[in-house]
Formats: sequence, structure tokens, C-alpha cells
Amino acid sequence: MKLNTNISIENIITIVAIICSITLAFGFMQYDIDLLKEELDLKANKREIIADRELVAYKLDIIMQDIAEIKETLKERK
Repeated sequence: MKLNTNISIENIITIVAIICSITLAFGFMQYDIDLLKEELDLKANKREIIADRELVAYKLDIIMQDIAEIKETLKERK
């Protein structure tokens, strides 16, 4: 079996088209990966904000209880 070793314009165009399509495919995959990273970061930040809000609410509840106890002790002293 003899292979045709001549390089034709069609072969060059085919190789260029394959290289371009591979480059575009990797580019789109990288874009999708970056988009997913941003979405995960936003979700993580949102969870942190929710956790921070819950912590602040808990601390406020404790402070309010302390204030109520202080008021009671002040009333008892009067």
C-alpha cells in the first residue's frame, strides 16, 4: 500500500480547520469553567453572608437577653 505524501491545499485547509475547531472548543470549555467558578464563588459568598446574618442575629438575641436581665436587676434594686 502506497501513501500519498503530497501536501495539497485541501489537506492544509483541513488541518487549519481542525486546529481552529480544537482551539475554539478549548476556549469555550475554559469560558464555561470560569463561569462555573464565578457561580460557585457567588453561592459560597451568599452562604457566608447568611451565616454572618445568623451569627449577628444570635448575638443580638443574647445582648437583648442581657439587657432584659440588667433591667430586672435595676428594678429590683430600686
